[in-house]
Amino acid sequence: MSDSEAILPFIRSTAKVFLHGPYGCGKTSLAVERIRWLLSQERIRGDDILVLVPQRTLAEPFRAALRAADVPPGPPVQITTFASLAQQAVERYWPLVSQQAGFADPAREPTFLTLETAQYHMAPLVDEAIDRGEFDGVRVERSRVISQVLDNLNKAALQTMDIDTAYRRLELAVPAGEQQTARLNALRAALRVSHAFRTLCLRDTLLDYSLQVVLFNDFVLQNEWSRTHLFRTYRHLVCDNVEEDTHSAHRLVQAWLPTLDSALLVADDDAGYRTFLGAEPAGVQRLAEQCEKRLQLRQSYVMSMPLQRLGQQVQRILRAAGDSLEPITGTNAETPAAAMAHPALVVPEESFRFYPQMLEWTADQIHRLVAEEGVAPGDIAVLAPFVSDALRFSLERALERHAIALTTHRPSRALEAEPAARTLFTLAKLAHPHWGLRPAPADVTLTLNVAIAQLDPVRASLLSTIVYPPARRDIDLGRFGVLQEEMRQRVTYVAGEQYERLHSWLYAYRAAGEPVPLDQFFAHIFGEVLSQPGFGFHAATDAARVASQLVESARKFRWALEGTRKDGPLDLTDLGRAYLQLAEAGAIGALYLAGWRSEEHAVFLAPAYTFLLRNRPVSFQFWLDIGSNGWWERLYQPLTHPYVLSQRWPENTPWTDHDEYTTRQQTMRCLLLGLIRRTRRQIYLGVADYSESGFEQRGPLLNVVNQLLVQMTRSG
Repeated sequence: MSDSEAILPFIRSTAKVFLHGPYGCGKTSLAVERIRWLLSQERIRGDDILVLVPQRTLAEPFRAALRAADVPPGPPVQITTFASLAQQAVERYWPLVSQQAGFADPAREPTFLTLETAQYHMAPLVDEAIDRGEFDGVRVERSRVISQVLDNLNKAALQTMDIDTAYRRLELAVPAGEQQTARLNALRAALRVSHAFRTLCLRDTLLDYSLQVVLFNDFVLQNEWSRTHLFRTYRHLVCDNVEEDTHSAHRLVQAWLPTLDSALLVADDDAGYRTFLGAEPAGVQRLAEQCEKRLQLRQSYVMSMPLQRLGQQVQRILRAAGDSLEPITGTNAETPAAAMAHPALVVPEESFRFYPQMLEWTADQIHRLVAEEGVAPGDIAVLAPFVSDALRFSLERALERHAIALTTHRPSRALEAEPAARTLFTLAKLAHPHWGLRPAPADVTLTLNVAIAQLDPVRASLLSTIVYPPARRDIDLGRFGVLQEEMRQRVTYVAGEQYERLHSWLYAYRAAGEPVPLDQFFAHIFGEVLSQPGFGFHAATDAARVASQLVESARKFRWALEGTRKDGPLDLTDLGRAYLQLAEAGAIGALYLAGWRSEEHAVFLAPAYTFLLRNRPVSFQFWLDIGSNGWWERLYQPLTHPYVLSQRWPENTPWTDHDEYTTRQQTMRCLLLGLIRRTRRQIYLGVADYSESGFEQRGPLLNVVNQLLVQMTRSG
């Protein structure tokens, strides 16, 4: 009898159960079974059941299962995140909240800010501080200063800390040295900006994410009437991936559990990958203690035997305090001969000195898997500590030679960093000359190269130099017909015809004289021109994803700001210009579901943590640049710190080098176990003596891999 069958009676009950185990052992499937049992056997209404997940993308297994034909009819099960639940509750109980929370005009309806609109309102405050030189001591771009100050506000709210307490903790994390004074001054400037931003929100009734969480924790949950009404709304709770949720979410579940008729809390062992976003994996133990039953699964439905042994070897090398090795009980058992024929780790037969050689080997191995073994490209993931534009371009071109598509997802990138986004921004400027935003000639060249399929970079540069000369002062594009015959032949008439179609569309839009909202402009030009045959977005999945995200982002920006400004209402012209200026200043986009959906026809390239947050297994993984320190080190974020901004970190305790080293080791252990447990067959290791930047590298992951290979050789 499998683990799942043994605990099924507890799942098909109204007991309050805590279920845990490693990734791939069937926990989410059992959570779905609990919901189906409640609906079909207990006749529970769907709107009496709440499914709480830490991120919207993790809700897809529940949504897919509950769309099945055999699910009983009735009101749908509510599937949401803590963030959405808090926003809905604040909106519902706003008359109670606004009277007590210190808003300048409690009768005014609140404006809920997205990540983009929060950056828009924060930007002037940061700019003033930068102009005064208050951030001169840290090497951080303006957009990153804004995002890190907002991040501190969010983490403080999620950890139920006030702003001053959060920054006192951050000051304790600044190491001693010659840069200490500059870092401390920058943190104090960030504190002043944070208070100014909160004052702005209270004055203008703007609710960024941090203020929503504060209002939910301090007012909705503290008011007896609103708390009771909220808790009575749902009688049955299912929480998946609780280790990835925040301290505030855990507090909510703890307070809710005694009043519920049933509950199932599900946690992954050795996880907690969203710590940098405020996750609190250490808080899972308190939730487990409040449940009537604690159940554990161990059998893997994903990993082969060699990969399970590899996971155990990683645990031995990077053993956590008090950790014990689990027995191998996988369902994908293999004979010793099969295990020898398909080892868990695959290394190149020869070592590579330079980075491009590693990428060529990777492309060749992917081609072999697809062509000779019949592996679907979507069942292959290529992972690196960081994914640069150069890495994506090089691998994409190498795979194109084998007719294999590549898709990427880099959620932390700025909106304007994607070529497809810059193309849409440039076209928007050309279509709205009254904005006064003249595109740079290089951006016009990029736009023609990306937008017109037949134009390579050389021809795009040639065409843009003539139709958009640098000396021209007005924002206008020339026609293809103005080119001399020799130039038309060099550009080609096929490309010229597509250029004329794009040109005609833009000038027909300008001639109409009635601009539409920017999100609608993006949708129209994508659907009517760019996605058509002959244009660059046709059959380009990454470009379509970027366009979809921009449409949603610009629409939410318009909804949040339309008709609100201190010196008068914002019209469509102001909104479109303001959005473009925000995006081109390096604003980071919010989470959009389109970027997290898997595609079966394309190899997936992403940073390792992005792949983990997708929470989907693949048959083959490629780990690139394993000599890089990026697999072990945290990103340089001088204005924030995910570990000291935690209720688990002792107050008034400095962060030391020993803490940093220990945390890095634990993080790398969880990272490797998470990647291994999401692999069905094999992991290919890419290593080069010199990094992408040309520096020699011998990072900690390379040392771990060498130990693993030695153990594999001995056992073989």
